[in-house]
Amino acid sequence: MKTSFKVLIFTAIVGAIFLAHTFLNKPIINPEKVSSNSPKTVSKNQTIKPQRISSANNFEDDSNPLFDADLLNTILLQASNDYVLNVEDADYFNQSSFDAEGNGFEIIEKINELDVFRIKIKNPLSFAKFLDDSENDFELQNNAKLTIPSFPDSRLLEKEEPFSGTSMQWLGANGDRWSSGEGIKVAILDTGIDPNHPALDGVVFSELSLIDEGRSHENKGHGTGIASIIAGQGEEFLGLAPASEILSLQVLDENGAGDSFTIAKGIISAVDQGADIINLSLGGATASSVMEKAIQYAKSKDVIMIASVGNDGDLGVAYPARHQDVVAVSSVDKKSRVSAFANFGPEVDISAPGVGIFTAWEDNEIVSFSGTSIATAFVTAALSSELSKSSFFSKDQAVKVLYENADETEKPGKDIWAGRGVLNIRRLEQREDPNVVDAAIVGYYFDSKNLQYSGTTPFYVTVQNQGTSWIQSMNLKVRYKGLVKDFRIGNLEKGQVKSETLYFDSGIKDKKLSISSELNLNNQTDHYPANNFRKSTLVLP
Repeated sequence: MKTSFKVLIFTAIVGAIFLAHTFLNKPIINPEKVSSNSPKTVSKNQTIKPQRISSANNFEDDSNPLFDADLLNTILLQASNDYVLNVEDADYFNQSSFDAEGNGFEIIEKINELDVFRIKIKNPLSFAKFLDDSENDFELQNNAKLTIPSFPDSRLLEKEEPFSGTSMQWLGANGDRWSSGEGIKVAILDTGIDPNHPALDGVVFSELSLIDEGRSHENKGHGTGIASIIAGQGEEFLGLAPASEILSLQVLDENGAGDSFTIAKGIISAVDQGADIINLSLGGATASSVMEKAIQYAKSKDVIMIASVGNDGDLGVAYPARHQDVVAVSSVDKKSRVSAFANFGPEVDISAPGVGIFTAWEDNEIVSFSGTSIATAFVTAALSSELSKSSFFSKDQAVKVLYENADETEKPGKDIWAGRGVLNIRRLEQREDPNVVDAAIVGYYFDSKNLQYSGTTPFYVTVQNQGTSWIQSMNLKVRYKGLVKDFRIGNLEKGQVKSETLYFDSGIKDKKLSISSELNLNNQTDHYPANNFRKSTLVLP
């Protein structure tokens, strides 16, 4: 940023800051109770419902505003006075002669590794003059807000098939997995964790709070639920990678809200304390330079970051999940359908169970947890388990292995809903066995371009070779609308998918289509025949 533009940029944005503050500075927690379907447990899930936040982006405006000094001071000091200042030469601020207060601002804290300062502006005019007079190069941004994803709308959850207590079996996790995750440190950046929960008894655990000392340290249920999926130690509540070492970094307050500067501090701290994986079941609408720098710092140290896409059901993946160097996780229900509440977009990488998952919560509770937050925990745990068992040149290779062994769903190939597919632990663990035969019906797909017209419309049924051995020949039988359609499918290599075309009448009453499919192999025995059958009621567009 050239210094000649700094005053203009600063003053032009002040009005936008004030408007953003007026409309966005609202309470972001609404506690609700969510009842579990489990006959054994009662859920008292204090759910977080954060608003969607659109913070101001970089101060970039080449206009030439005219302003009144008193009005400028009043407006700015009424707005949310929390900024991030990126500097080209951090030593400039370390000089004994430097006077921040005399230049109209206060330095709250600094991230040394990133040359980023968190500041408050005391005197807008003095600060604007400082920016204009300085030979240093600065970038000034709002300290963008991030929260845990809002709890999915109950009306959407009614249409999803919950996992209840079956998620680990559904994924194909080995019952004898006590050593999974051994030697791997997982950092959970969240609301904090209740280490005294019985489900976490025995976990190798350390914690650090990065939120202000004056803030409440209650409401740790969200982080506790994430930790239990990764490293739960109970006989009846065993995590996916229970031998993982957990580093809890509290970066969100009792409302599940945080800011980009604090979360960036958490990423740096996690990396410096030896984390192999960072779980970020949080997000916001706006990218920020301090988070960008922190992500690059983690990547440079070969640390994997995994984040949730968000629960608004919108086109637009939350940040930081949409960052190219962060694994973006969506949610599926027990029928392997992408959850209606999950955000979507081209940045989605992979999907995992996220509907009605039984997890630990604070106060010794077990709750039914839904959302892309908990789906993210499954992917984190799968990577911890994989890293503990296999040798990789880099951790990115472990991520690639997850993608290569994911189950197809939705549109064949990488898509904006499920990414590269649905996490499958069984396929991960058997990938080196060359003799696994496993054919599967993975779902039905409607191409949106075919839905623009009335009359007979095509849709597709998709099968996949989820084993490691070639499938030579199989028969697919599909029943719907009183019809029986037979397809002969041959020669599918490992991971390959094949779709067959069916048709429906767009004038179907009540827009529901009942359909059942059956897959039979010729001259081969399927090792996992349960996924050779699929019965569904499709709600047509």
